[in-house]
Amino acid sequence: MIDTTDMATDKLFTRYANACATYYGAMGHSKTHYNEVYAKCYAAELKSRGEDVPEMKVAAKFGGFNGEGSY
Repeated sequence: MIDTTDMATDKLFTRYANACATYYGAMGHSKTHYNEVYAKCYAAELKSRGEDVPEMKVAAKFGGFNGEGSY
């Protein structure tokens, strides 16, 4: 799994948004699956830090397909 414990919060938000964007734009089952896994991992770490995490569909609007942190 991805080690997010030492990652800066702003970087986590960027990676979360990129994984969400790639999840919604991916055509293959594996790419979709792993980007969902990555997004949930980033979201869990953000929530553990007390951050409000937008739903994946909302976050996807701020991310880039295949951006940093996506699968």
